[in-house]
Amino acid sequence: MEPLTSLDLVVADKQAIAADIVRLVLRHPEGQLLPGAEPGAHIALDLDGRVRRYSLLHTGPALDHYSIAVLRTAQSQGGSHFIHDQLAVGDRLRVLELAHEFALQPDAPYTLLIGGGIGITPLLSMAEHLQQAGQSFALHQIVHDLARQWPLDPSLPGQTHIGRSSLDLPGLLAAQVPGSQVYVCGPTGLVAAVRAAAAQLGWAPERIHSESFGAAADASDGPLRVTLVQSGQRIDVAPGQSLLDALLAAGAWTGYECRRGVCSACLTEVVSGTPIHRDSIAPALRGHAMCTCVSWAEGPELALNL
Repeated sequence: MEPLTSLDLVVADKQAIAADIVRLVLRHPEGQLLPGAEPGAHIALDLDGRVRRYSLLHTGPALDHYSIAVLRTAQSQGGSHFIHDQLAVGDRLRVLELAHEFALQPDAPYTLLIGGGIGITPLLSMAEHLQQAGQSFALHQIVHDLARQWPLDPSLPGQTHIGRSSLDLPGLLAAQVPGSQVYVCGPTGLVAAVRAAAAQLGWAPERIHSESFGAAADASDGPLRVTLVQSGQRIDVAPGQSLLDALLAAGAWTGYECRRGVCSACLTEVVSGTPIHRDSIAPALRGHAMCTCVSWAEGPELALNL
């Protein structure tokens, strides 16, 4: 696919799809085609100074628009509230990046797609692609209540489940044909549950492909004072702000890439304090470290080896 450099797009349409979910359609202001995208791709948007990432609902080699879905979150730092309450048709948004980090494996004998809440969005483009290619698959979405379910196309082999307990994950995985590939996107708890069920069945870890846009701040999160032991710098971080953003704002040097707790580029050694891990990487790879992009700590003090 053609690489994307930053470009300004116009909000061509904005519609409510379900409770607290709106769909945006973004087009080039001069009607030009946009860089193509693979199933599962996402874009990074500059939302009034905040960078947020959203999966594309439709993908292909040439696109006349990008469409995304945005959930209003109670712990939002302004991104989702900005889109829901302020953004209007005709406004412009800057796309900073087009990323392909959640790619379909070609020619799988069967593909199982599991989406939790707004995590259904990257799976929709995958389902569309698989259906057009005539490949076997099933789509399962899990929501807290019917008001938040995504209206699935009746032609898709899909099911909606109210609450995670209503879906028998071990049974679902056990029924798959050998070599089936599973794609799961949603809260880190759902990703962990799918991986645990697969491990109990003796599945190879590489058969499970996951993406999570990070856990939202928990209501029980308290403020943190983070000490960087190499520099001696102390940083106060408020609940709802990511540790990574606070580190970068304070001028600390730290690596990062996905900002979703998947790639481990921001993995940082914890010197003292108790992390609350909200990433999607294997605990064995994490060691005595934490992903600062999505994780938190029990607090009130945390020391990092930076």
